[in-house]
Amino acid sequence: KNLTAITAPIDLGIIARIARRSALVQRASSHAPMRALLLVTLALVQAQHYHQHHMPRAKFDDQTGAPLNDAARAILARHSATAPAPGAGATEAFDSLVDVAVAAGTWKFVLLECELDGRRKRIVRALQGLKYHAENYDVTAAPLKALGVHVRVVGGGRIKRDDAAKTISVYGYSKTFGRSPGCNEATAEMIRAALPGYRVDWSDEGY
Repeated sequence: KNLTAITAPIDLGIIARIARRSALVQRASSHAPMRALLLVTLALVQAQHYHQHHMPRAKFDDQTGAPLNDAARAILARHSATAPAPGAGATEAFDSLVDVAVAAGTWKFVLLECELDGRRKRIVRALQGLKYHAENYDVTAAPLKALGVHVRVVGGGRIKRDDAAKTISVYGYSKTFGRSPGCNEATAEMIRAALPGYRVDWSDEGY
């Protein structure tokens, strides 16, 4: 079984409890694929249920992108934290990352750079039901950083995916993480490669 699901939302607290307390995971620690799969299987939460596990919901200022409550500040603290040393399962998780995950409709996205043992890989995430760029970061980075994969935000904006028209538009920027020259163009190029059946355009305009 592959680990592409590791990019789906996972509650950070659940992962921490599993890593500390689960005898099953500890017994599997010498078998990297099993340990990574157990972390994912035991803690996986679908994107639409993310906020049930993060209450109160994070709030960011719509004008400045600044965090407005403890939940939002906690996300940014996790973003700033250094990943631990790579553990069992880190390599398979890194190698299994899909380049692009974009939900239908219009959603905020982040372009992330993941690094493990000197190897770097960029991924695009625009997950359904997540209101903020920081949430897209958090649900993607949490399981990876728990395994020792470093994840940083390159930039963000919005993606509009129209499956009927087979079009995708990349535009805007992230007020929380700031403008990132070249982010939208690079994101559009990645989407074109991943979804060749769509017409993809990009702009740095709008929000």
